[in-house]
Amino acid sequence: MADRKETLQRAAVKQPGLASLFNPQALAVIGASANPEKVGYKVMYNLVQNGFPNRLYPINPHTAEILGYRCYRSVLEVPEELDLAIIAVPAPIVPQVMEECGRRGTRFLVILASGFAEVGRIAEERELVEITRRYGMRFLGPNIFGIYYAPTKMNATFGPTEILPGKIALITQSGALGIALTGKTIMEEIGLVAIASVGNKADLDEVELLEFFAADPQARTIIIYLEGTRRGRELLQLARQVVREKPIIAIKAGRSQKGARAAASHTGALAGSDAVFSAGFEQAGILRAPDPDEAFNWARALASQPLPAGRNTVIITNGGGVGVLATDAAEEQGIYLLDDLPLLERLFREAAPEFGSLKNPIDLTGMATPNEYRLALRGALEEERLHAIIILYCMGAEQIPRDFAQAIIEEYDGTKPLVVAMLGGAETVEAVKLLNRAGIAAYDEPEEAVRALAALYRWKDYRDRPLPRGEPELEVDWAGIEAVLKGAWTEGRLQFLEPEVKEILQLLGLEVPEYRVAHSLKEALQAGEELGYPLVLKIISEQILHKTEAGGIRLNLRGERDLRGAYQEMLAAVGRSYPRAPLRGVLVTKFITGGVEAIVGASRDPSFGPTVMFGLGGIYVEVLKDVVFRVAPLSHQEAREMIGKIRSAALLRGIRGELRKDIEALAEALYRIAALVARFPEISELDINPLRVMPEGEGCLVLDARMTISEVR
Repeated sequence: MADRKETLQRAAVKQPGLASLFNPQALAVIGASANPEKVGYKVMYNLVQNGFPNRLYPINPHTAEILGYRCYRSVLEVPEELDLAIIAVPAPIVPQVMEECGRRGTRFLVILASGFAEVGRIAEERELVEITRRYGMRFLGPNIFGIYYAPTKMNATFGPTEILPGKIALITQSGALGIALTGKTIMEEIGLVAIASVGNKADLDEVELLEFFAADPQARTIIIYLEGTRRGRELLQLARQVVREKPIIAIKAGRSQKGARAAASHTGALAGSDAVFSAGFEQAGILRAPDPDEAFNWARALASQPLPAGRNTVIITNGGGVGVLATDAAEEQGIYLLDDLPLLERLFREAAPEFGSLKNPIDLTGMATPNEYRLALRGALEEERLHAIIILYCMGAEQIPRDFAQAIIEEYDGTKPLVVAMLGGAETVEAVKLLNRAGIAAYDEPEEAVRALAALYRWKDYRDRPLPRGEPELEVDWAGIEAVLKGAWTEGRLQFLEPEVKEILQLLGLEVPEYRVAHSLKEALQAGEELGYPLVLKIISEQILHKTEAGGIRLNLRGERDLRGAYQEMLAAVGRSYPRAPLRGVLVTKFITGGVEAIVGASRDPSFGPTVMFGLGGIYVEVLKDVVFRVAPLSHQEAREMIGKIRSAALLRGIRGELRKDIEALAEALYRIAALVARFPEISELDINPLRVMPEGEGCLVLDARMTISEVR
């Protein structure tokens, strides 16, 4: 609890820094217009129509009055300093206008114009930042559609006018999508407390806005639409704390490689690996929605419903088929339907006819009236062993859906999460809206209701999850590791040799089978005598990354004769494949069997920095892509959770009589590798493949490894 309070207190300290953005006492619209076809007119119209209560100054040198407000030729003529200026002029004029705002003492700017970094005009966008820094201003944009804040009746957008006040804050990187989403909320009667369009994020971004909404008591749920982020690590660190109090839903565009490129082209942002985004969101407790519809479906429940006290859920329906659909969805989403038949019969016998079903889902049959729904809901609310309720309604002949909705509203006491789905025609659509207006999350389809409840459960799990504890300082020879790194730096190499990587991993505390580096057949034979057979030979060269394809590896050499032949054959094969590659010798090491092969990797994501990947080797990584990512560093607990996330984790726990593998040693290896790449961010790629996970108590062995750095110091 102390951690939660400290987070919100920290956010509250910074909140006044954005207070004038969301609650401006003096606001100017630069480029205000009397022409309804212009953006400057739409912004003025929205401000006036929404009843903006504070001082409003339209700026237009060619018009005397707009919507009853006196126009000023320039912001310099406004009789007071401004808290906020909405800049609705073409891109070439924006710098001049910003200079005037700075001279007038303006605190915040909202720059609507496009035509900057999103179209390659990076220098022009950088100029905007330089101007604001000179004058101590902050700004949203460019390339946005404005800002909305319900508590101050400020609709400073050129989007829809009649936005419904509510409890959901929306941060959107896309202006066009933001306008569409706003229209959706109006149509579906979803209330918003705020909309902040961030566009190119040249200055203010989603991190600072999230910090503001974290401390804003009006915002119950936060939705973020992202195409990319430049401050991924800060976003995750902040979100990890915020979700202890408020749910965060993310819609991340650019799932595919082509989509990611399109997102970068659209906003000038760096779009990192989609898998890393998903991993980072999960680490932080952010709920990732597949699309905007689902995001708002979840938000509707998250903003209105209490958290469940336990896992037991009941479905109440008047149709068997729709009940089955909801049951299937519940199983897919991991929602537990209570199956205590004696309890269910006692609770719902009065509400259901003799031919109804009292197995979960509870089928009140098509003959149910609003009173039967009322009785069933009352029983579910009063029973302590039921923790969440799903109500389904299929419209029947001569029924009035509004009456059913009204019965639910009157009976519901708000003590347990309740989601409702009503199926039918136009009348059920209106009944759904009636429920939503009353603060009950209602939907048109049963699957939507179930998934919304599942989102509520996921947020509860994130919220209740212990925060990673501070880990003791690793006893690692960091200076020794840096010395090995410097050895490659002095040669100007970005690619490390396998013996160098293995030395680093040994210094890190990982177990590496004993090896020798031979520069001749004689030295290889001597290594064989010292290490004992069977052996492995591997070529050492910074230019030969894929040894198997180059013929640069020989396995299971069982004696001196095998070693002699393999050594000569390997050098000949490598010479044919890579005739110009520098050869640094041959690595001689023990041939290890047993255990399970895993792959551990690390890379540098453009949005989140150092990340770690884990999966089992062979077909599990090559064919099934059964891998999991996490942003480094990790806690020990996160490392254990990471192992359990792969679909093939059962192979490590031991199946069909096989021994359990050393999962604790594997978790320790992941923890240490994450610490390594977090400490040395210049490591751009690290692959340990395979890392052989031995039976429990026997540890993990690094059999092969390679590493690349992104820069030479």
